[in-house]
Amino acid sequence: MENVRKLITEADGYQPHLIAPEQGYRRLIESTLITIKSPVEAVVDAVHSILKNLVRKLIKETTELKQYPSLKVEVMSAAYESLDRMRIESKIATLQLVDMESNYLTVDFFRKLPQDVEKGGNPTHSIFDSYNEAYLHRVAIVLSYVHMVVGTLRHSIPKSVVYCQVHEAKRSLFNRFFTELGAK
Repeated sequence: MENVRKLITEADGYQPHLIAPEQGYRRLIESTLITIKSPVEAVVDAVHSILKNLVRKLIKETTELKQYPSLKVEVMSAAYESLDRMRIESKIATLQLVDMESNYLTVDFFRKLPQDVEKGGNPTHSIFDSYNEAYLHRVAIVLSYVHMVVGTLRHSIPKSVVYCQVHEAKRSLFNRFFTELGAK
């Protein structure tokens, strides 16, 4: 509750909100969702590692490539280069998903907020003392919004990772084969 109180009062500043402390809500949501960025990067790196190991294993086990060692080296190099480039793109895309979700509060979120927000305390006290516990508990419903956003990200991040690292890397690899290796 102290964290909620601090974020809301600091966000509102000396001119409190009219209906809902939008900046306070934004700060609470942003400060909570920022913690998702590190696991998102770890997911991208884990998928990248799995894909590299898979490529290495498949190239090693492909009997046709054993006959052409220089082609084997080129295929491995092209695959790794493509995966490395798409890993960077995947990180950018997935982190942008997190940023988009943390920086945009839906209208439904504000509609669900209680409209009869009560302020307590003495009007002669500063804005930092004016929120009572009941009000701050209502502000804490931000957690339900964060859970909704995390649920959305739980579905969209794997899609982003697969699209960027698998689909786009495959497309990039085929383009390279058709242009560079085909010329050889």
